[in-house]
Amino acid sequence: MIALDLAIKSILRSPKPNIAAMIALISVLVPTMLLWSMKVGFIQSMLDELRTSPASLEIRVKGDYVLTPDKLREIEALDGIGFIMPTARYLASRAFASHDNGRDRTPISLLPTGTGDPLLQAGEGLVGNGDAIITRDLAEKIGLGVGDAFEISTNRKKQRELLRIPLTIANVISRETVVGQWVMVTPSVIQEVEAFIDGFALPDRGKEGKPLAERPDVYSGLRLYADRIEHVAPLANEMTRLGFSVQSNAARIEAIQQLDKILSGIVLAIGLVLFVGLTLSVWSGMVIQLERLRPHVALLGLMGQGLFGVSMFFVFIGLFNALGGILLADGLTLLLAWLGNMQFQGVYGNFAAIFALPVRHIALIDAGAFLLQLILASFVALKSTYIRPGDLFRGY
Repeated sequence: MIALDLAIKSILRSPKPNIAAMIALISVLVPTMLLWSMKVGFIQSMLDELRTSPASLEIRVKGDYVLTPDKLREIEALDGIGFIMPTARYLASRAFASHDNGRDRTPISLLPTGTGDPLLQAGEGLVGNGDAIITRDLAEKIGLGVGDAFEISTNRKKQRELLRIPLTIANVISRETVVGQWVMVTPSVIQEVEAFIDGFALPDRGKEGKPLAERPDVYSGLRLYADRIEHVAPLANEMTRLGFSVQSNAARIEAIQQLDKILSGIVLAIGLVLFVGLTLSVWSGMVIQLERLRPHVALLGLMGQGLFGVSMFFVFIGLFNALGGILLADGLTLLLAWLGNMQFQGVYGNFAAIFALPVRHIALIDAGAFLLQLILASFVALKSTYIRPGDLFRGY
């Protein structure tokens, strides 16, 4: 194509205007992408910190309630639930832990657990009713570790009757996960403890009392977690609507999301101002280039090129400037971001880099810049169609 051949020769013969156009594009894209990457890195570091903490997903149900099977099914039907586990009332969740011979008796809190518990890593779940997971604080207090036998105990009838349940430590969870002296067991163990305190018989444990069949099928509380941090606030609102008093990190999560919107607006406003300046700069540069290349355009017409061929001459020049500027801007941005991350490594913790620019964000910014260049080149190309072959001899 003659227009493409002439465009390449024009660029090689007089590269300065095209280099200037690329520099103008780079001067806008690089600061815009760096600002955006800082925004993404800053927000992402806070969101990643929340995502790595199970406490961020927890909807803490305060107080004791009467939770029937129907009420539990109503709660389980809510959207955004990642983990739900009914619990006993506060009194029944308190007990003592000790060595299997009763030595080093210390007060603990019982916590029911099951498959999918956010507090546990994959493969850390309980195998059977005789297993338990304890916290690091408790393990150090009683001097036991994984595989060791111990027991939990509680009293009833004014402390005269004692229930002792032997358990084996299946795992020890870190302080970063749970602080304090906790024992995580299967729900059936806690049900036994609560039934014993309420005066019911436990034949398997050798304890007499009221028939266990008469015990009402109700729970007093819940362990409730959202499946993702974006669902914490909606789930907390739904629980409040159902009449529960709850506590969660919804306010903090919403504050970070609101901050994300504000920072995005600021960066986009700055980027818009820069792109307006780029538009004016590129437009004026291409108009000047059009006047400089008027003889070439007239020659194209004299050589029999139609309007399409004439207009494509400027489209090719615009596309070359756009592609060159975008590629150089991307490379420079990634280099500066890498250097910045190396320089400020660990400033915001180990959750995310201070400069974070996802590939899809780069693609969107590049597409916007490319489209802008293409539109401007098309307008100049349209303007070039008004140049006639006779303009080549004007002035002679």
